[in-house]
Amino acid sequence: MPGPHHQEWLARVDEALSLEDRTKARTILEALLGEVGDEQLRLRERAELLSLASFEGLLIHADGKIIEINDRLCEMHGYRREELLEGDIIRMCVAPEDIPGVLAHMRDGFQGEYIVTGVRKDGSRFRSEVLSKQGLLGARPIRIGAIRDVTERERTNALLRESEARFRELADAAFDLTLFSRDGVILEVRGASERVLGHSAAELVGHEVFEFMAPSAVPAARQMLSEKRLGFIDVTAIDAAGNLVPTLAVVVAGTLNGQPVRVAGVRDMRAAQRLEAERRGLEQQVQRAQRLESLGVLAGGIAHDFNNLLAGMLGNAELMFERAKTTEDKEIAGAVITAAQRAAALTRQMLAYAGRRGLGPRQPVDIGQLVRELRTLLDATLSKKAQLEVVVDEASTVLGDPVTLGQVVMNLLTNASDALGGRPGRVSVRVRRVTEVDSRWDQAQGAIVGPGQWVLIEVEDSGAGMDDSTRGRVFEPFFSTKERGHGLGLAACLGIVQSHGGAVLVESELERGSRFSVLLPASDVAAGAPEAGAPRAATNPCRVLIVDDEAIVRNQLRRSLELRGYTVVEASGGSTALELLAARPEAFDVVILDMTMPQVDGAEVLRRLRAAGSLVPVVISSGYLDVSVERRLPRGEFQSFLAKPYGATELVTAIERARTASRHTGPGEPNLGEPNLG
Repeated sequence: MPGPHHQEWLARVDEALSLEDRTKARTILEALLGEVGDEQLRLRERAELLSLASFEGLLIHADGKIIEINDRLCEMHGYRREELLEGDIIRMCVAPEDIPGVLAHMRDGFQGEYIVTGVRKDGSRFRSEVLSKQGLLGARPIRIGAIRDVTERERTNALLRESEARFRELADAAFDLTLFSRDGVILEVRGASERVLGHSAAELVGHEVFEFMAPSAVPAARQMLSEKRLGFIDVTAIDAAGNLVPTLAVVVAGTLNGQPVRVAGVRDMRAAQRLEAERRGLEQQVQRAQRLESLGVLAGGIAHDFNNLLAGMLGNAELMFERAKTTEDKEIAGAVITAAQRAAALTRQMLAYAGRRGLGPRQPVDIGQLVRELRTLLDATLSKKAQLEVVVDEASTVLGDPVTLGQVVMNLLTNASDALGGRPGRVSVRVRRVTEVDSRWDQAQGAIVGPGQWVLIEVEDSGAGMDDSTRGRVFEPFFSTKERGHGLGLAACLGIVQSHGGAVLVESELERGSRFSVLLPASDVAAGAPEAGAPRAATNPCRVLIVDDEAIVRNQLRRSLELRGYTVVEASGGSTALELLAARPEAFDVVILDMTMPQVDGAEVLRRLRAAGSLVPVVISSGYLDVSVERRLPRGEFQSFLAKPYGATELVTAIERARTASRHTGPGEPNLGEPNLG
C-alpha cells in the first residue's frame, strides 16, 4: 500500500504528463513503489524477529547516546523501552561499583568480554557478561553491546571451583602426593613430593610421569594411559637418590583450571609395608607362643605323671639297694637308681621348658663368674676343634638360681659346639651389662624387654647356621636336628630364662653361623661366696602323714620312712587327710602333701588346715606345680618343698627342715617359715 511519500510522487507525475501518459506512468510508478514498500516491511519484520529471537540484550550507542535497544534488554532489566531510551541506561542497569570500569571501557574503545553486576528495576542484582564491539552506521562510528545474564553460569563455575577445592583438600588429606597430568605430562603437583620422591614440585612439572617410575612399572602404566582406564595401580617409583619407592596410585578423571586432566592420588606404601611386616611378625610370634605354650602344658603334664612313677621307682630302688645282701644285687639296684636319676634329669628339663618356677629362694648370681667357673668343664665338653673365646664384664649380677642358669650356659655352648659339625670353628661367649635394647628384641621370645638394667649373654658360633624354618622351631620340645638329640636342651633354656623374667633372641643364617642372646634382669646386689652344702640331716623319727593319690608313691614313702624309724599314716586324697587331721589334730608331727590330686587338691587342703588353726608343719610335694595351682597356695603357710622324684636323703632333710622351721615360730603366728616362692 502506497505511503504518504508515495502519494507525493504520484501527484508530481499527474502534473507533468498527459492523461494517457499519466495513467501509464502512474501504473508503473505504483508498482515500483509497492515493491519498495514491501521490501522495507520485510526488512523491518526481519529486524524485529532477530531482536526478539536474540538471547542477549542488544544496544547500539554513539558517543554515549543510545541509538537502539532490543526487547530482550528491556526484559532482562525490567524496564519499558521508552524508559531505557530516555534515561541514563548505564546508571540504571549497572551496579554503582562497576560503572567506572564500564565508562573506562567505553572511553578506551575496548573490544571483548567482561563481567559486570547488572541491576534490575526492582533493585535485584545479577551477574552479566558484556561483549563490546566497535562498528559503523554509514560513516558514523558506533559501539554495539551484547549483554547476557550469566548468573547461573557463574554459580555453576563457583560450585565447580568449590568442588575442585574440596577435591584437592581431600586428595591432600588422603594421599601423600597428587599429580595432575594430561597425555602423561605432569601439569601440577600437590603434596609431599620431596618426602616421597626427593624432587620438588617444580622439578616434576613438565616431565612425563614415566620418568619417575621403575622400568618394570612403565609398561602397565603406559597401557593404562593408552586405554584411558581409571582406578588403582601399584607403581614402583624411583626417588632422586635412585631408591625404589613402593606406591599405590588412584587415577580419576578431573579438571584443572576448567580443563580435563587425569588426577593420580599417590600413597607412599613404605610405612604400610613396614607395619604389615611388623603385623605378620607379631602374628607369627603369637602363633609360636601359643604353640610353645600348648607344648609346655603337654610337657608339664607328662613330667608330672612321669615324676610320680619315678618317685616310686627311685624310692623302691634305694630300698632295694639298702637291703641288698650281695654285691651283684647292689649293682642291679644301683643301675636302676642311675636310670631313674637320668630319667629325672630329663623330666627336669621338660619342667624347665614348661616354665616351672623353683620354690626356693633366689640369690645373687654373677653370670661372668659363673661362666669363668664353668670354663674348665666347658673345655672338656666342647669339640676339640672349637676355639672358645670368653669375654665377660664385671657387675653382671642377676637374681636367680645358679644351677639352672648354669644349665642355660652349658646348653647354649653345647649347642654352639655341635653346630660346628666336627669342623674347626669359633665359639664365643660374651657377658656384659646393658641399658638399651634395639628393635631386634621385638622378635625375641620370653618377657617383653625395653630400656632398663639388663645382663646380656651372647653365645655365637661360626657353624652351619639355620634356615628360617629351623630357626622358628629351635625352642620346641622334642624338635632336634641332631641324630641323637631329644630336643629338650634349648627348650629348657627358654623355660629357665622365662622363669627369671628374661628373653631369648636367635639370629642365624645358613653358612654364616648362629648367635643366641639372652637378656636377664640385672641386680645391684653383690653375689656372695657360695654357701657350703648343708650337712646331711640326722634321722629323728617322728609321726608323718603322707597325702598322695598315687599308691606307688605312698607305699614307697611309707617303706622308706618306716625303715628309718618313722611312724607313717597314709591318706589317698585331700578329703581323707582333712578327716584324719580333724579327728586327731595332735597325732602328726609333719604332713607330706602332694599338690595335684582329684577333687580336693593340696592347695585347698593347706588352706582348710590353716583356717582350722592347725600349725602342723607341711612339706609340699609335686611332680609339676602348675602356676595356677601355685597362685592358690596360702603365703607363709608351708615349710618345705620336695620336687618329685626325690631320694631318701632329700625326704629326711625336708622333714627335718619343716620341723625346725615350725619351732622357730610361736603359737598363733601365721608365717611358719615358707621358702620364698621366687
